[in-house]
Formats: sequence, structure tokens, C-alpha cells
Amino acid sequence: MRILKIEEVFKDLPELNTQRLLLRKLRPEDAENIFEYASDPQVAKEVTWDAHRSPADSLEFVKFNLGKYERGEVADWGLVLKENNKLIGTIGFVWWRPAHAKAELGYAMSRTYWGRGLMPEAAKAVMDFGFGRMKLHRVEARCNVTNPASERVMMKCGMKYEGLLRGAIWEKGVFKDLKIYSILDSERKD
Repeated sequence: MRILKIEEVFKDLPELNTQRLLLRKLRPEDAENIFEYASDPQVAKEVTWDAHRSPADSLEFVKFNLGKYERGEVADWGLVLKENNKLIGTIGFVWWRPAHAKAELGYAMSRTYWGRGLMPEAAKAVMDFGFGRMKLHRVEARCNVTNPASERVMMKCGMKYEGLLRGAIWEKGVFKDLKIYSILDSERKD
């Protein structure tokens, strides 16, 4: 098996299309929409980052990803809802270990759009990209034990529960337990 180089895949991050979403590179003009959801304490409650305090925080997040695109590093896609052309969240791989053919999926979305099945739709597209273009054998995802909505996304994508990672992350001043889920390429359903 030839081990891919991360920049081979991520130097020119492609757009991905689903029935209701366009997944594309972030743009500076997305900062306003990102601030709209990233400043929401309910959205920021279960993620590793703090709620954005100003649009400048959101613009810095966009610039951070623009730098990753330029360097060919693992970076996020913006989730654009086709019905209104609005950026409503982000999704991508948190890390990728090409030598082990595995990566971790991460995502965040505006609370306005929760409960519509949009994140599982986006996650399936990103996992298809991972198993296809990235030649992954395994995709995993983790969530705080207090985040059943994220856990449901993982289950809807066909991921299997593997266990509890006790005190696995220092987040917002405390150690938190995480649930870990995964799916292997051989387990995917078309």
C-alpha cells in the first residue's frame, strides 16, 4: 500500500455535494455566518473551542483554515445549505494518520439547523471522501458523554460504539470523559 502524503489530498480541497448541502472551502465572507453559530453558548458547550466573542474571532478561524488550505494540511469544509446558500457549520478531519489509514471526524453546526439530519448527510459525504480519495481503512469520532446529539450523528453514519475514554480531554477547565465511535471501510453500506 502506497502511503499518501497529506498535501497530495488537501492542497486542492474539492467541493463535495449532497442532496441538501454543498461542502466547500471556507472564505473570508463566511466569518459573519460562522460568528452567528460559534458565538452561541449552546453550540460551544460541547466542543473544544470557546464561544466566539466577536466577529474577529470567527475571521481568525477562517484565516486559520485558509492557511491550512494553502499549506495542504487537513482542514475543514464549510457546510452551505443549498436552499438558502447560507453557511451553517463546518466539518472535516481533526487529524489524519496516512501510515495507519485512519482519521478522526469533527463537526459543528448552527443550532437553528439541528435535528434535520444535515450533519449525518455531511458526515457521510466526508467519510466517502476519506474512504475513497484518502484511502482510509478507519474513521473515528469522539464526543463528550454529555453530547447525545453528536453521538446520534455517529450512529446514523453507521459508526459503532467502542468505549469510554475516561478523563481523556482537558476542556474548559475540567477533565472530560469521551465516547469513541468508529467505522471501517469494510463496514460501510452503499
